[in-house]
Amino acid sequence: MVSAIEEKDYYTSGMTKNITSTVSDLLIDREYKALWISTITRSLVIVIMWPMVFVVGTGPFDQVGTSTLLAVYSIALVVSAVFLRRKRGRAAIALISVVLDILLLAALPFIWYVTLGASVNPGGILLKTSVTVFAFLFLVMSAFAMRPLYPALMTVGALLVHGLLLIFAMSDERTVFSTSYLESYTTAAVASGSIVTQFLSIAVVGLLLTLLTHQARRMILEATQLESTNVQLGRYFSPNLARQLADNAELLAIGGERKDLSFVFTDLAGFTTFVETNPPDVVVPILNDYLDELVQVIFAHDGTIDKIVGDAVHVIFGAPLEQPDHAARALRCAMAIDRAAQNFRYKQGGVATLGETRIGVNSGLAVVGNFGSAEMFDYTAHGDAINIAARLEAANKVLGTRVCVSAATVERVNNFIGRPVGLLNVRGVSTPTIAFEPIHDADEAISTLAEYRKAYAAIEQGDREMALALFSTLAKHYPQDRLVAMHLRRLNDGVCSELIDL
Repeated sequence: MVSAIEEKDYYTSGMTKNITSTVSDLLIDREYKALWISTITRSLVIVIMWPMVFVVGTGPFDQVGTSTLLAVYSIALVVSAVFLRRKRGRAAIALISVVLDILLLAALPFIWYVTLGASVNPGGILLKTSVTVFAFLFLVMSAFAMRPLYPALMTVGALLVHGLLLIFAMSDERTVFSTSYLESYTTAAVASGSIVTQFLSIAVVGLLLTLLTHQARRMILEATQLESTNVQLGRYFSPNLARQLADNAELLAIGGERKDLSFVFTDLAGFTTFVETNPPDVVVPILNDYLDELVQVIFAHDGTIDKIVGDAVHVIFGAPLEQPDHAARALRCAMAIDRAAQNFRYKQGGVATLGETRIGVNSGLAVVGNFGSAEMFDYTAHGDAINIAARLEAANKVLGTRVCVSAATVERVNNFIGRPVGLLNVRGVSTPTIAFEPIHDADEAISTLAEYRKAYAAIEQGDREMALALFSTLAKHYPQDRLVAMHLRRLNDGVCSELIDL
């Protein structure tokens, strides 16, 4: 373990894409885009209206009055655009935008009314304008922001505007109401049926848009939260496991269960010294590349990353999804990690940049599950089986091995190839642990496996002279074999026992 390196949330920064915005950020960004659309649309309306004022205006007063009104709208639009560009005051701009839409909706009929000559036309002509069409336009724009509040406010505002127009029309004695649509098209009379239709259509469209906006917002929230969940799962589980867990979220419910599992613990020898003797711009990239190698191997074997602490990685096999062959997976993963770590050491010009990776593997019963709260959890396991895996990893330093596997794992694996190491008296565990060193297919240790087992059998039998002779011969022919050297050193010290105190 390395005190100089804090616990590293590695997978988020390396193996999967980062989430650059939260759910709320995504919706806020959509609101800003919607506000830009509504601002541009209102600007186009004003650009079209302004020349019309001078073309059809009946006098200087009408032209100046409507131009002043449009100028006020333009200033409001410019101010909104400035704040939108700076992404500030979103909520205020959104509400002001709705208010501007309502005011513009109310002002347009009067602009036309004044432009056409208010003194010579009955007030009922206001009800024959295209205000309903613009109401639909503004309702749609208010729904773009994916907040139900906006179309709801716009609906209420549009209905109020229509109500005010109706009151104004009825207050004018010149307004004539008719039940005949034909008469309303050919004269100044207003069809009473069209008034009801306008009110109902605005209310229905506004309600539908409010409901649709609410539903769309929920869908965006759920989709984004699901993506966030998948990425969070990607921190711990291989993509294959993450997909299955996303479809079976109940497997990650708060709580735990006792299961037969396998565990792999790794640690990097000499990393503290490496950190203390090199600058951060050297340490960090190498550590990232090293962890990338290990994580890829772990996920290739469908392992679950319990945690990454500095340079150490803790892996679970057999949970959260059932893996009947969890022991075999753990052993294969450990051997693959050993190969990857050995290759990584010599990447830079053939010069070793890091120490050896020590690996411990154990199987047994443990309590595994989500421990924490619904908002923050830690998927992990507890029990002696985990502690033994950690002790076996540390035992490599004493034994001279790189990978140390317990008999509990070996018993669960068919056709295990390896050498007995000894009976380890593990601190914190009452019963000694039988340990083995697995052997790669290409290792020269395979050719000496029979000789080694014969020498080790002499230790088991307590025959020190025979064991000393056999291990001396092995050490002479294979001076690089550190496990042989460890046993020979113990024999030379007068110790002929398979029990090794750690």
